[in-house]
Amino acid sequence: MGKTPEYPHPVATSISSRVVVELAVVTGCVAVAAVIAGGFLASAFFAATSLVAVMAVYVVWPIAKPFLKLFLGLTLAILEKIWDNIVDFFSDGGILSKISEIYTFGGFSASLEALKPIMIVVLTMVLLVRFTLSRRPKNFRKWVRD
Repeated sequence: MGKTPEYPHPVATSISSRVVVELAVVTGCVAVAAVIAGGFLASAFFAATSLVAVMAVYVVWPIAKPFLKLFLGLTLAILEKIWDNIVDFFSDGGILSKISEIYTFGGFSASLEALKPIMIVVLTMVLLVRFTLSRRPKNFRKWVRD
């Protein structure tokens, strides 16, 4: 192991100080360029975001506002009607009274009254077909004409 000299070599000292000065100058130039470019980019970004904000407030919102009001109004009206039906169904006697009301006032009883004669006719036809088919002979050769 050698002993390090107390004073560095004069050529190494001159090269090192020259490199350090050049590095400092390059660093300064890069810093100035960054400040200039950063300021330009910041102002450009601010202008772009301001333009987007102005477009949103003065152009997009007045166009979208009527559509938004329409859709919200329809949605809230539908939900309000559903809620009114739910409240109406579960109030004033509960579910059984509503089923009775649907039967009497909803047209089911009138429909059943109209179906009585139709059901009698359909039942008679079914019984006639059933007994007619059961009275046929089981020998199917008798049905075929020669």
